[in-house]
Amino acid sequence: MNDAHADHPGFVALSARLTGRDEDELRATGLVRLYHDATLERVGREAVGRFLDDLDAAGGDPDALVDPESRAIARAIVHLWRTGVWPP
Repeated sequence: MNDAHADHPGFVALSARLTGRDEDELRATGLVRLYHDATLERVGREAVGRFLDDLDAAGGDPDALVDPESRAIARAIVHLWRTGVWPP
């Protein structure tokens, strides 16, 4: 399959978990690469890595995130998917 979004399956799965939307629905928007890249640009790879570690430690439950930075990243990704813009 030559899908332009196939190179970001982790971001799609994460986005689905955070937004409650189906992975296929998110892929169908055509925005996966753009939103993945925007997230990395806005918060940086290191912060995203810490966020993913924190989410894993929270059992994959974004509501169980303790770190304020990780909670902010989760909220920002949801905001991006819902509104199309990174929050101020």
